[in-house]
Amino acid sequence: MDDHDERVRKRAHEIWEEEGRPEGREYSHWLRARADIRAEDGERAGRGETNPLDLLGLGIVGRIQPA
Repeated sequence: MDDHDERVRKRAHEIWEEEGRPEGREYSHWLRARADIRAEDGERAGRGETNPLDLLGLGIVGRIQPA
């Protein structure tokens, strides 16, 4: 596991504990943790504004063509 994945795993675990260790929320915690780590990395890189969808890995690549 690389450093990025390990950081996401640790953050997801922190979120799980903060929420009282609920069952069945693993995916939600993983997505939040991944967004947190990406935002953290973006701040370190000195990037400007970040699209929230990009933080979740849901950003749109390219342009959408009208039908």
